[in-house]
Amino acid sequence: MKAIIVDDDLLTVEVIRDSINWKVLGIDEVDTAYNITGAKKLFEKNVPDIVVCDIEMPKGSGIDLLKWIRKNQYKSEFIFLTCHESFEFASTALEYNAIGYITKPFNIDKTEMAIDKAVEKIKKERHLNEYSEYGEYWLNNKKIMLQNFWRELLFFGISNDFNSIKEEIEIRNLKLDISEQYYLVLISVIKSENKGILINNQTFEYALKKLSAETIICELDFDNIIYYVNDRTHNVLIILPSSKFNKEIKAGCLNFIDSCDMYLKCRAACYISDGVEMSSLADRRVNLEEMDQNNIVFRNKVFLYGDKDVFNTKGQYSIDISVVSELLENREKIKIVNYMKEELELLRARKNLDASAMYSMHQDFMQVIYAFLYKNEIQAHNLFSDKVSQKLSINANNSIFDMLKWIHFITTKTIDYLDEVKKSYTIIDKAKNYIHENYREDITRKDVAASVFLTPDYLAKMFKTKTGVAVKDYINSYRIEKAKDLLRNSDISISMAASEVGFDNFSYFSTVFKKITGVSPVSFRKEN
Repeated sequence: MKAIIVDDDLLTVEVIRDSINWKVLGIDEVDTAYNITGAKKLFEKNVPDIVVCDIEMPKGSGIDLLKWIRKNQYKSEFIFLTCHESFEFASTALEYNAIGYITKPFNIDKTEMAIDKAVEKIKKERHLNEYSEYGEYWLNNKKIMLQNFWRELLFFGISNDFNSIKEEIEIRNLKLDISEQYYLVLISVIKSENKGILINNQTFEYALKKLSAETIICELDFDNIIYYVNDRTHNVLIILPSSKFNKEIKAGCLNFIDSCDMYLKCRAACYISDGVEMSSLADRRVNLEEMDQNNIVFRNKVFLYGDKDVFNTKGQYSIDISVVSELLENREKIKIVNYMKEELELLRARKNLDASAMYSMHQDFMQVIYAFLYKNEIQAHNLFSDKVSQKLSINANNSIFDMLKWIHFITTKTIDYLDEVKKSYTIIDKAKNYIHENYREDITRKDVAASVFLTPDYLAKMFKTKTGVAVKDYINSYRIEKAKDLLRNSDISISMAASEVGFDNFSYFSTVFKKITGVSPVSFRKEN
């Protein structure tokens, strides 16, 4: 520790400095100052732990120095020296947390006792601060351990037998009652139905957890709240011991749903389990997720586990293929979407619209589209290989909105492309452009057909009809034209020119070159 002595009397300063056994008291360094200005300079260099200071000095009193120290939030302990007792001085010293007030003449024993008292106070405060920091770290770490325990338990990371769970609780030193029953609340927000709050996943996670904690369980911490995502939804799980579960939880869920719609601009559904032992919580989490998976229609609602009539899970549905096929043949895009919308509304009215029914509808509609494309010799896997098509297809089973969005997109893309194919010059131009951009590569008729989403045979027939040449011959002719430019306008070797335009075999290049131009590459270069 460090101490400073401040007094305008040089002799007093020296006596105090030389008379006290500072080392025994735990003080390693002692500085001196003879006025407030000098003391402030010492503070700026290195803040002392203890200040022994005269109150009455000509260039500013010790009280003035104490006030300055406290204003700058220095935590030095103050011991005052004075020639006479003054209630005013004493009360001010106490007001600003001075630890000692000693009257002159200087007394070694009294001063050492005051310094010793100051040292003990400093040590105690440092110990408390260290304990506080350690305690804060321990509390934060405990929260992480608790959340990790719940996550592992709910997702089968911990065996669900009694002894394994008990052992994990003891290892983590958690204050959980394994014999108590627990309730789960599952909150589900469909990703694609977020109506416009453009925030990142981490912010959205915090918002959902904070909102659910405050509205459902009326708490500010997230100790018993787990956030996770799957392909379809953002999810929050709240674990409630039976001692904290009450009839107001459902009302809290409804409050959460309203707040979620108002502040996050998205619809949520809440599912409340029955009370089960800790060992059954993971299974109950799966049960609640299955309820949500089958909940295609009802959002902004609260559901209780065990309500058998809430969702029908028969999943019995089949598209009338003849109707959709006829509408496709007639290019009736709007009528197709409206027909599928009516089918969905009918299933919802009958309470038959669940995940299985949505999956069946998805597969049946794709079957109709694929059959239609196959009939017109268009390759579906190429037509729908873009990211937008894939994303909409993946999301189609999430909700009625997503299903209709996907149906509209895929129907429009199918019919529009077929119309484009019928305007064959447009397709031939696209095929030619593909050849012009990729002639240096080892492209084949199959590659060109794939670039315009047609079967190779259908493209070959269309290409020959419209251009008078086969696809392979057009590729070779274009390559030879490019080779002629290189031979005329550069000094590269003939073999290098062949490689530049996509011929790996020099002999084959020479044969094709002569067939098209009537002369060999060597003769052509000499003539040009």
